[in-house]
Amino acid sequence: MDWHYVYDPKADAWSTRRPMPTGRDHTGTLTVDGRIHVVGGRVDSFHTNSNLHHSYDAKEDRWFARAPLPTARSGHGAVLYRDKIFVMGGEGTNRVFGQNEAYNPKTDSWMSYAPMLTPRHGLGAVAIGDFIHVAGGGPVMGGDVQSAVHEAFTLG
Repeated sequence: MDWHYVYDPKADAWSTRRPMPTGRDHTGTLTVDGRIHVVGGRVDSFHTNSNLHHSYDAKEDRWFARAPLPTARSGHGAVLYRDKIFVMGGEGTNRVFGQNEAYNPKTDSWMSYAPMLTPRHGLGAVAIGDFIHVAGGGPVMGGDVQSAVHEAFTLG
């Protein structure tokens, strides 16, 4: 999907904005310093995962290409932790990922960190205090098998 709509709760109305340069789903999406970052995702299926990374500036109604995600994937978690976007897990062709990579918006660069102990996709991820908590998700491709695994990552 490349469409882009914005909801104004005060006006209870939707408006159309500039579409994403490359439509995709199952992305990692979050806001950092007033810009929306859309990282990775599927173009058609998990056989066509993307490493694309775009940010959107609402004031300019403009998308910007950013340094690509080192590991193309979909169904991954994405959280803001210590001023970086951490992306973990996900799935791709014949594989579930444990990779844990972080994007620094100030330098437009990625760095690898310790992988998840239990690779999985479709997980829940949140930064609380000085930890990234990753819960649930599928340890195998597709949605038939789910886990109750809860792991936490910290830079100490």
